[in-house]
Amino acid sequence: MNDRPGFMEKLAFFGGVAGGALMGGASGFLLLYLTDVVGIGAAAVGTLMLVARIVDGASDPIMGYVVDHLPVTRWGRFRLYVLIGGILCAFCLVAVFAAPAWFPNALLAAWITYLLWGLLLDLFQIPVTSLLPVVAGDARTRGQLAAIVGLTGLLAAALSTGATLPIVTALGGGTAGWLKYVSIMALAGCVLVTIMAVRVRERVQPLSPERYKLKDVRRIFFGHKAVPILLTSKVAVQAASGSLTAALPYFALYYLRDQAFLSAAAAAMAVPMVIGAVAVPGLARRSGVKPWYLTSLGAAIAGLALIAVVPAAPLPVLVCLAFTGFGLGGAVALGLVLLAELADYTEWKHGFRTEASLAAMTSFATKAGGGVGGGLLAYTLAATGYRSGGVAQNPEAIQGILYAQSLIPAAIGTVGALVFAAYPITKAVAEQAAAELAERKNHLLVG
Repeated sequence: MNDRPGFMEKLAFFGGVAGGALMGGASGFLLLYLTDVVGIGAAAVGTLMLVARIVDGASDPIMGYVVDHLPVTRWGRFRLYVLIGGILCAFCLVAVFAAPAWFPNALLAAWITYLLWGLLLDLFQIPVTSLLPVVAGDARTRGQLAAIVGLTGLLAAALSTGATLPIVTALGGGTAGWLKYVSIMALAGCVLVTIMAVRVRERVQPLSPERYKLKDVRRIFFGHKAVPILLTSKVAVQAASGSLTAALPYFALYYLRDQAFLSAAAAAMAVPMVIGAVAVPGLARRSGVKPWYLTSLGAAIAGLALIAVVPAAPLPVLVCLAFTGFGLGGAVALGLVLLAELADYTEWKHGFRTEASLAAMTSFATKAGGGVGGGLLAYTLAATGYRSGGVAQNPEAIQGILYAQSLIPAAIGTVGALVFAAYPITKAVAEQAAAELAERKNHLLVG
């Protein structure tokens, strides 16, 4: 069986990931929207971001188990659920922005819709992440797909960072401008996800049709240290990334006092992201994923930390963000390769395919990390005297914005790198697992 997707299938895969990233990128401006447009206090929004994402993320392991045990349809194990989840997420994205503006109790409306957004995001993200290990079985193609996913997500985030505020302004600004913008992003995301679900094929099938049971979960995922280490590291890395992304609009508007900086920052990060997402997985095929993942994290951490010491001017900050972009591009792409290797490793050790549950753990890390990153930003703003409503800020609040853009995410990312240094799946272990799985499958075909 040919397990190599062609160009059009890769393009559809790219489009579906881009659709999800566009919706996610729009949701990334919710903190700014709630504080500066709706007028909710920064501390209240920070509590919402932190608690809601962590509570929601706690349901991810359950959702992963459910997705791994959903009926196999004529579309395969995951594609139909990608489609359903993508459509529901598109509707919920609009509600997340509309409800706080339309209902009398804005904070309560934000809590309800944001919690719902997180739950529906599971229905989309977990099947999408599960697709990568089953669309192709060989390491080269998986690396290419991981590069596509990492590159697409980061470029969509960069595009959203640079284009959102100008587009919202062009659409009239205020509540109406934001609702028009998120409606456009939701529609575009829904169309792209539909194309992905229709065109992508699932090639890698489990060695055994038997599904793992609840009693097997602890043994499969926590009987060795690979899963806990990768999960803890991803939470830290996602928290650093979440803090960086959430702080950028505040950094541009209040620290540099230049809204156009957001577009420049997106452009400065985009090219290095492309280089990192494309080049690093290729380098990792030669010397292993682990050392290059740590190298990528090191580049991102260095770029962030340097923002705190360079002059408060656009050009030196853009250079720092370029280093950060390269590191994030490589780390995000390799994170997906790590997930595919871990899926093979668990099947090699325990005999079950567990893509959805592993994807759920990644989803939990993304949500928990994003909640921690956004919460730290909001609490830093509140602690340093930030005033909601788009008004001028005091020097302490501006200094807090600088820390939230640089030293705080750099410190969190360092924790993630130190934890990952103990990750046990080396290049040799991954190759051994892949080779023995291929031998078992050949034996079953011959038999």
